[in-house]
Amino acid sequence: MLNNIHCNRLLLFGALLPIVPTVILLWPQLFSVLLFEPSPRTYSIRIISYDPLMIYIVGFISWAERRYLLRLGQVQPTASSFVVTLTFSTGSLGLDLNEPHFQRSAVREDGKDIIHSDRTSSTAFLPHDDIVVQRIIKRASEIQGYTPVGMHEFLQLTRYREGQEFRAHLDPLEDLNMTMKHRLTTIYAILEATCENCGTQFPGMKVNWTAEDQSWCKYVDCDDHDALTVKAVPGNALFWKSYDSSGKLDSRTMHGGLPPETGIKTGVNIWTNG
Repeated sequence: MLNNIHCNRLLLFGALLPIVPTVILLWPQLFSVLLFEPSPRTYSIRIISYDPLMIYIVGFISWAERRYLLRLGQVQPTASSFVVTLTFSTGSLGLDLNEPHFQRSAVREDGKDIIHSDRTSSTAFLPHDDIVVQRIIKRASEIQGYTPVGMHEFLQLTRYREGQEFRAHLDPLEDLNMTMKHRLTTIYAILEATCENCGTQFPGMKVNWTAEDQSWCKYVDCDDHDALTVKAVPGNALFWKSYDSSGKLDSRTMHGGLPPETGIKTGVNIWTNG
């Protein structure tokens, strides 16, 4: 019997060998989050617009959380499918080592995801049960008045390299598991940005920033007089409501991801369905 136990342990160790390097790579970032940055996180808000509702959030995602999510999004597929779950007193870290990894972003047309020239960025979906992902979802829920966790989609990382963009669009009607749902709200948070003039632009909205406090210029492009352009500031986020009071999709929330001239931008989409 002892020989069988010893053999089983060897087989288990052998099965885990392909995934050990990934767990080791992720552990320093996870350790930093759990030890040094207890949840809930303190952040502050600034209201850009009441109609449509648009709120700028300063300090929504911490430095350690950003570092961890970026690493998680870069996990590459292995030859075999493995799922690892590490259990902590505060939750579990679920790592699917086949997903996520960055791929060319798609757009949805007629209920199908297709590659389109309007969207040239890359995308990675994050595992929903990851302990840090759950922290971010909980935070997004709290800021919206404790929306049910089940209303939130899988978090989506979006990465823009030089010249890559997502032209102006509305966050559309989603067909999930043959059920039509609306993306009622969006929170777009910046994880990294080494680029200039690579923010999120709302062509249907205009603000006369010369009449506003110039502190806004840290967060928005005060020189853009033709549209509302929100700068890409790591750690900060933008929340907006996509539907008006009558329940119709608000065309003023049409927005686009501007292409970096140099550098890179990576953000995370947090969508709430209804």
